[in-house]
Amino acid sequence: MPDLRFRDLVKIFLRSRSLGLTRDMARQVRSKSLQRIRWNGHKVFYRPGTTDPFVLHQVLLKTGRKAEYYLPPNLQPDVILDIGSNIGASILYFHRRFPKARIIGFEPHPETFRILETNVSHISSVSVFNYGLGHSNMWVTVPSESVNFGAFSTKGRSRNRSTDQIDCQVRRIDDVLRDLDIQKVDLIKIDCEGAEADVFAAMPPEILTQCQWMVGELHDDTGFELLARLAPQFRLDLKKKMFSPLFRFHACNVADAARLKGKFDTDALQR
Repeated sequence: MPDLRFRDLVKIFLRSRSLGLTRDMARQVRSKSLQRIRWNGHKVFYRPGTTDPFVLHQVLLKTGRKAEYYLPPNLQPDVILDIGSNIGASILYFHRRFPKARIIGFEPHPETFRILETNVSHISSVSVFNYGLGHSNMWVTVPSESVNFGAFSTKGRSRNRSTDQIDCQVRRIDDVLRDLDIQKVDLIKIDCEGAEADVFAAMPPEILTQCQWMVGELHDDTGFELLARLAPQFRLDLKKKMFSPLFRFHACNVADAARLKGKFDTDALQR
């Protein structure tokens, strides 16, 4: 978790109007009980002493061109896939930005999924599922997480030294889309800690062909193979530091580029 200076905490308080969230980001002490903030008229729950408060700050409290998922103003998706939903901050953000869209979220970690369900249960157009997506139907036993739940991976990677193990379900994305009767997706957000290539390996070609925009993180060298696959049909924006294995990306369908770029501040994607 990042070290915070006093001025950072002032910004967090001004954005959140929450002494509790500001305190939790400053102390970073794990608690057995959930805490909450009010956002857009609803309670949003999080785990103190984990990366949850930082996720809420990045995704929900930063606005406009500083928002984590800043997207073109002309983008109006009907169906959104949120792959790697964590506690639901991205789903809440997308629902506020696109209130008429159907949003489907996937989160394999059981504890995180329970918080996700609580945070999005008031939205009738949102469906969430307690499994990850990939190229095979299977159960995996992987290291758990105790602090950085956003780094939880069904690929077996762990950023902590925990010896705890957890069982998670993974399903083929083409099977899932067929079961949900989803034939077209307009926006895909993906951040599943290294499983991105597996997800796209089983992604139906017709879904990719019609998708207007993608945003997310890629976590290793397989990301470059994925980008090479997308490049013929998508305009790509990448943000990567030289020695970091992970990097953010945006992909805009060539067929939608003229309509979407409009007044869109593409420089904001690199901030």
